[in-house]
Amino acid sequence: MLKRLTIFIILLIMIKPAYDFSKEIWDKAVQWINENEIAQNIENISISDIKESTKEAIQGTSSTISALQNTIHLPGKVQSVEELADAFFYHFSQWETDFEIQYAGDTSNIEELIQQAVEEASQRDHYILGHLGDRKVALSYGKSKASIKVHQQYLTNAAYEQYVDEQVASILSQVNANTMSDFEKVKFVNDYIVKNTVYSTNTVLSPHSAAAVLREHKGVCQGYALLALKMLRELGVETLYVVGEVHTGPHAWNLVKVNGEWYHLDVTWNDPVPDRGNAVRYQYFLVDDATMKKDHQWKEGNYPKATSKTYAFMAKMDHAYEQDGYMYYSNVQDNHRLYRLNLSTGEDQRLTKSRAQYIVGDGEWIYFSNYSNGAYLARIRTDGSEESIIYREKVSNLLVQDGYLIFATDDGLKKLDLGTF
Repeated sequence: MLKRLTIFIILLIMIKPAYDFSKEIWDKAVQWINENEIAQNIENISISDIKESTKEAIQGTSSTISALQNTIHLPGKVQSVEELADAFFYHFSQWETDFEIQYAGDTSNIEELIQQAVEEASQRDHYILGHLGDRKVALSYGKSKASIKVHQQYLTNAAYEQYVDEQVASILSQVNANTMSDFEKVKFVNDYIVKNTVYSTNTVLSPHSAAAVLREHKGVCQGYALLALKMLRELGVETLYVVGEVHTGPHAWNLVKVNGEWYHLDVTWNDPVPDRGNAVRYQYFLVDDATMKKDHQWKEGNYPKATSKTYAFMAKMDHAYEQDGYMYYSNVQDNHRLYRLNLSTGEDQRLTKSRAQYIVGDGEWIYFSNYSNGAYLARIRTDGSEESIIYREKVSNLLVQDGYLIFATDDGLKKLDLGTF
């Protein structure tokens, strides 16, 4: 286009070089250049280009995000960086792959304005941010206006996100968020995702998406963290999406605010590999920065600090089962023996010397796979008395449902009527 315009101007001057005429034509040509388009392509911009966001941008609260979601609109005119960000955010929130934005204003630094607007729009909602893929921007502009054509890729689409919304609503209908503490909400989300997901890249949908984790019950760290973000946000827990690294490479997890304090939550690393069914770990459940730094790295200046060690006791828990204000768990710091923790007082008690896994409960009884005795099915009262073996076969994946104790054996699933004991 520039070449064609240059030739056009030269030809005009050559036709009549007299100053009076050529100046008039020249002025008109300059005006035409300023008012019309100079086409330019901006090379691919990947999601990595927006990782260097500021601390202020990345620390949006849940209430702010909720307010944004309720007021998402496409501005009628785009004349500033903020309005340009509004437009990008609108199209991102609709999961649109191809869209065009008309900008009216000074275009002398238009590429910088676009990059700034994209960064601002991306940080408004971490759930959208985590699902953004590569984008291509085709830009045509004059001195005071620009046409911005965008091809945006996502790890999901509008149809899959409708499915995610429906599934999350269904899952959360199982609990009464109004009566739950922040701790209980985080534990519910952590446990649900771990118990219902296998870490895998072998998915039809992108394994990095929340949709794959819900629909196929498989995914990788990004999908785990994005689904956790979605669920916790719906439960009213302030949650951020964190991008960093571990020894195997790039990694994603969450920061959550519980009782006014920030904590790290790595749902992926709380899910044992290879998968152990209903087994849930808590080594990376509500931990502080210092603990997380032992095997995680992230740009600390981009995120709020997590200094509280209030829930450090969770790291010793495996196969945890919560009932009536107590946590029954396999203590990894004591050879996986069965313990009980009073969540109100913090009092910890060993119930038996037996090593326990796949812990569940019903009323006054706790059931578990006794790894000190052939992994046979055992039960014990909640106060630690009357321990006994009730089924002499190796069992795993215990579940109490509708008055039955369901468990896996080498011969398949079996169930016992709890009313017969």
